[in-house]
Amino acid sequence: MGAFSEFSHGGVVDDAEVRRVRDALLFEEPERKRKITRFFLLLILASAIATYGLLSDSVATVIGAMIVAPLMLPIMGVAYGVSLGDRRAIVKSLLISLLGIGTAIAVGYVLTRGFSSVLNPESNPQIMARTSPRLIDLLAALATGLAGAFATGRKDVSDTLPGVAIAIALVPPLSNVGILLATGYFDLAMGSLLLFVTNYLAILLTGAFMFGIMGYPAAYHAQRSRRAKFTAIAVALMLGLVILVPLAAASFSSILNTVIDRRSTDAASAWLQGSDYRLVSVDVAEGRLRIVVAGQGDLPPQDRLENALRGKVFDLPVTLEVVPQQRTTFETKQSGG
Repeated sequence: MGAFSEFSHGGVVDDAEVRRVRDALLFEEPERKRKITRFFLLLILASAIATYGLLSDSVATVIGAMIVAPLMLPIMGVAYGVSLGDRRAIVKSLLISLLGIGTAIAVGYVLTRGFSSVLNPESNPQIMARTSPRLIDLLAALATGLAGAFATGRKDVSDTLPGVAIAIALVPPLSNVGILLATGYFDLAMGSLLLFVTNYLAILLTGAFMFGIMGYPAAYHAQRSRRAKFTAIAVALMLGLVILVPLAAASFSSILNTVIDRRSTDAASAWLQGSDYRLVSVDVAEGRLRIVVAGQGDLPPQDRLENALRGKVFDLPVTLEVVPQQRTTFETKQSGG
C-alpha cells in the first residue's frame, strides 16, 4: 500500500494532505456556512438546468447541469469518512447529501408542476433514458468513484474533477424523479431514483477503496476509529448488495423485453406481409404484449400470428389492436376570378 501511495500521490500521504482533502470535501468550520450556502445555490441552479434540459430533450443542456452540479462533493466526503473510519465526517456528509437529494427532486417537481398536464414523458427520450437502471450504469459509476477519489487525492490532477462530474449522472436522475412525480408517473420515478441510488453507492464504495489504497487511513492514525472504519465499510458493502438485487432484476427485465419486442416485431411483420395492414407498434407493459396494426380490408388469419409467437414471447398474453384506416380522395379546383 505504501508503494501505491507514493505512485498515486507523488509522495507518502502526510497529515497536511489529510487536512487538505478534508477541507476540500467536508463542510466543517470555520467556513461551514459559506460552503453550505454555495453548495445549495449551485445545486438549485444545476437542478433547474437539468430539469429544463430534460424537458426540452437537450443533451447539451443536461451535460451543462452535470458540470455545475456539486453533488459529487458530499458523496466523496462520505467515501473519505468511510476510508478513515471517521463517523462524524460520515454523518455530516451523509446529511448534506440527503438534503441535496431532496432539494434536487423538489426543484424538478416545482418547475414541472405548473404545466404537467401538457407533458408526456413517455415521448421524451432524455427522460425515458433515465428510468431503467442497468448493470452497465453500475460499472460506469464504480469507475467514476475511483476517478473522483484519485483526482481529489492528488493536487496535480484535481482539475479533472469537472470531467469526472460529466462522466456520471447525479443531478439529472433526481430532476427526472421530480418531473415524473409531477406528471404522475410514479413507477418511472422510482426507476430514476434507483438509477441515482446505484450511482451514489457505487461512487461511495470505490471512492472509499481508492482513498484507502492511496494511504489516507494510514496517515490519519485513527487507531481508536479502526472498528468504526470496518463497520462503515461493512454497512456500505451491505447497501451495495441490497441495491444489486433490484438493479439486476431491472436489467434482466429490460433485456427480456428487448428480446420479446424483436421477436414479436419480426413475427407480426411477416404475418402482415402481402396484406393492406401495417405494423404500428409493439410494446410490453404490465406483463402483457400489445401489438397495434392499422389498415383496411381482411386481416390475415390470426392463427398464423399465434403460431408464429408461440414459444417466442415467454407465454405472455397478447393483445392485438386493429386500427381502421380510412382513405379519402378529393379534387381541388381553382375558382375563377
